[in-house]
Amino acid sequence: MIEIYRKTWISGFVIGIVLAIFCILYYFIGYTSFMENGDVLVINGIFALCSIGTGFRFKSVHEKLVNETIDISVSTLNLENLDELILKRIPSFLFKMYNVDSDGNPLFVIEPSKGRLSRWLTFFELFEKGFIIPVHYDILDTNGQLLATITIRSNIKRDELTLKKPDGTVMAAYVQQHWKAKLKNQGVLYHADGSVWRELEAKSIAGDLDVKDDEGRMTARYRFGIFPYAMRPIFQSTAHHEHIQFGAHISSDEKLAYTMVFFLWLKG
Repeated sequence: MIEIYRKTWISGFVIGIVLAIFCILYYFIGYTSFMENGDVLVINGIFALCSIGTGFRFKSVHEKLVNETIDISVSTLNLENLDELILKRIPSFLFKMYNVDSDGNPLFVIEPSKGRLSRWLTFFELFEKGFIIPVHYDILDTNGQLLATITIRSNIKRDELTLKKPDGTVMAAYVQQHWKAKLKNQGVLYHADGSVWRELEAKSIAGDLDVKDDEGRMTARYRFGIFPYAMRPIFQSTAHHEHIQFGAHISSDEKLAYTMVFFLWLKG
C-alpha cells in the first residue's frame, strides 16, 4: 500500500501540472470568451486542482506511513497458506494490480506479460480487456518469479479467460456470457479437461458471492463493503477495499483460478 500511495501522489502531481499547463496555454491561444468556450478552461482547471490536491494528500499519507512502518518486514508469498485476496490497482502507465496482505505489504503482482505486443496495447482500455486482440497478464511474486499467466479474450458475446502454469500447461478456464452477467457477475469455471469446476454467481448487483464445493464447504466468499482491516492505518486513506476470503481446504491452483476470476470482475 505504501508503494500504491507513492505512485498515487506522483501521478496526481504529474496530471495536475500537465492540466494546469494546458489551461495556461489554452487561455492565451485558444480561449475566446467564457460564454463561447470557457467550459473547457473551467473543467480542466477543476481537474488540475483536484489532481494536485490528491497529490498533496497522498504524499502526506505516504510519508506518515513510511515513518510508522519502516521496521515492518516484507511479506513472502506462500500460496498454500494464502487465505484471502486484497487486490489493489496501482497508478501506472500500463495496467498493474497488487495483492497485499493485512499489513498492506505486496504478495504478488498482476501485470501485462512482457515480450508480447498486447502488453503495450493495454494502455488503451478497449484492448486492456482483451477485445479483438487477446491479452496476457502474468501473476508474479515480489521477486519476479512467474506463478501463472492469465489470457483474456473478449467479444460482444462473452469473456473467455485461461489460466496457465509457467510451462504453458492449462490450469483452468472461465467463461462469462455478457447477457447473463449484465446486472450481476456470473460465469462458469472449468477444469483443464473442460469439465465444470465451479459455477459462480453473485447474489446481487453489489457482487456478494459464496462459492461452495460439492460437499457444501465454502471455497471463496466476498461481501461488498465488508473489510476486516479497515481501521488499520495502512488502509484508512482509501474508502473501499475488495476482500475475498478463501476456504482453508482449497488447493493453490483453485486459489489462482479465483484470482483470475476476481481480476476480471474488479477490472470492470
